[in-house]
Amino acid sequence: MAPALDSATTAQKTHRYLRLSLVFVVFALLVSVALETVVVSWEPLAFGWEPLPSISHYFYTPARNVFVGALIAASLALLALSGRNRATILLDIAALFAPLIALVPTGIDPELPIGGLACPGTEECIPAAYLDDVRAGVAAYAVVVIVVVVALAVIRARRGITTPGSALVSVIAVVTAVVMAGLAFLPGVNADFPFNFWPYPPSIHFAVTLIFFGIFAAVPILHSRGPVDETETPPTARQRSVYRWVAGLMIADLLLLLAAFVFREQLGDVPLVLLGETVALSLFAWFWWVQTFQRWDDANPPSLT
Repeated sequence: MAPALDSATTAQKTHRYLRLSLVFVVFALLVSVALETVVVSWEPLAFGWEPLPSISHYFYTPARNVFVGALIAASLALLALSGRNRATILLDIAALFAPLIALVPTGIDPELPIGGLACPGTEECIPAAYLDDVRAGVAAYAVVVIVVVVALAVIRARRGITTPGSALVSVIAVVTAVVMAGLAFLPGVNADFPFNFWPYPPSIHFAVTLIFFGIFAAVPILHSRGPVDETETPPTARQRSVYRWVAGLMIADLLLLLAAFVFREQLGDVPLVLLGETVALSLFAWFWWVQTFQRWDDANPPSLT
């Protein structure tokens, strides 16, 4: 018997494959980290075991291109999937912070140099050779965010479109862009960039990463309590069970990450943060994969309204 033709509309197919692409973006990031952990030299090719303190530290390795590209791609996918309910509004906010994780890297511990990069003194730092790249990235981020917010506001006004949550997301976007630009360029404030104002937590990178993972955890927690959209295909009993497991494990993993950050000096070279971040991303990818097939045949996915 010949297979049935897919009767899905173009919009439904776009929604499906955008969702799937986000899972594969997470997969690509984890693959690049795994490869860089076991390949100690690419020329000549040599294998070993060199885990770094966190996924963010792979910015200073040959995995940098995949790390930055994956976070930018994830941000675009999340924004394209923006919708009308609490969960998709949270994902819009997460999309605002994902590029900053890539553009403002974590600091290098002076006692744990990476690839020949080290910090003088006793405090974490970003090597001087990278600071111009970071400031250029922040400047581009601030300009693009403000232009996009204004452009979308004009489009909505001219077409008479009202999108729930868009005002909140726009305000957060503009405030984030202005604050980041101020921290990077305002005289009297930018001297310690990107470690402004934070004796603890130690960096801008830490703050945006914590917000990002916190929002990621909030989405499966919302779905574990029941449908968040009246028009969505109801989850099966198995899918509801997966959402509850992911929510519980996400909460436990976030607590592990917080403890790992607090006690990172005592942990030394134990890569507990790396493990926690890997688990968090894997759990979200698992949730997202299951939910994609829950909503596979939705006639009116939230991203299409």
